[in-house]
Amino acid sequence: RENQSMLITGESGAGKTENTKKVIQYFALVAAAGAKKEDAKKTMTLEDQIVSANPVLEAYGNAKTTRNNNSSRFGKFIRIHFGSSGKIAGADIEVYLLEKARVIFQV
Repeated sequence: RENQSMLITGESGAGKTENTKKVIQYFALVAAAGAKKEDAKKTMTLEDQIVSANPVLEAYGNAKTTRNNNSSRFGKFIRIHFGSSGKIAGADIEVYLLEKARVIFQV
């Protein structure tokens, strides 16, 4: 198995953030499909935690613009780590280029 990368680009309002959410949800769904029943009993799985992290980041880094009511004002570099069994082993998210002026003040 080799490392894989995906770059999601587009102009403002094209749906990059929404498509990224769908990709993460898909990876979480596929990785969780092979989970043991004991793992499924956990109140919040690692997959759920990764999916749930996005709204927290959006709360701090999104703002309303003329083209988008929930516009990301920052970039995200997301790594999802898979174990040898194909299950998600962890993830990390690096945030960069936060547009502070739009987050602090909205017209």
